[in-house]
Amino acid sequence: MERYVMHETPSFPYLHGYLSILTVEDKCTIQQTNFVHNYPFVAVSIGFIQDSIPRVGVVYNPFTDCLYEAAEGSGTYMNGKPVRIDEDATSIQDCLLVNNIGHLRNDAFIEESTIRVQKWLKAGLRGYRASGSAAQNLAHVASGQVSCYYEHGYGGPWDVAAGIVLVKEAGGVVCDARGVGEDLKIRFGKGSVCAGSSQIVEDVLRIAGKPTFQL
Repeated sequence: MERYVMHETPSFPYLHGYLSILTVEDKCTIQQTNFVHNYPFVAVSIGFIQDSIPRVGVVYNPFTDCLYEAAEGSGTYMNGKPVRIDEDATSIQDCLLVNNIGHLRNDAFIEESTIRVQKWLKAGLRGYRASGSAAQNLAHVASGQVSCYYEHGYGGPWDVAAGIVLVKEAGGVVCDARGVGEDLKIRFGKGSVCAGSSQIVEDVLRIAGKPTFQL
């Protein structure tokens, strides 16, 4: 396997010497609720991380047969064609925002989440979507199909590792929603994310305010 990786990826020396074993677990690789309901926003997500930095990302949606792929310094592609983030949206009024609220049903979490949505809508948000798959949302941001993705409480690094590479290589930023302007760091456990163009992310986070619910 290592010889194959070295032969197939001569331009990516950071891959050489690394051999990752992917364990297929439904909690890690497939968005369960959407899959169970046959809702087509489902994705297999594979990310390669070196020194806590995502370097390679692949997201595949078997329902739509869309393959999103990116490697550090090489751009982002959807089914072999280069893609970019939505660069036309410049403010919340132009923004198609996708926001996962997740499975937590704690009263404080629900209240904070719904107040946040109200803030965006009152600020003139162009459109609101909630599709349920972090990996697919990041892929949609990378391909310009949505302007921004926000979630306070994604499940873990497996949800975002591949998508971070997709968005950044497509010209976007991926921030920790708990700290405006701070790059999202890969950590175990639940996290917060906001991804899109730097201008849109700044506006979305400014209006939302910092989440206070402790994950």
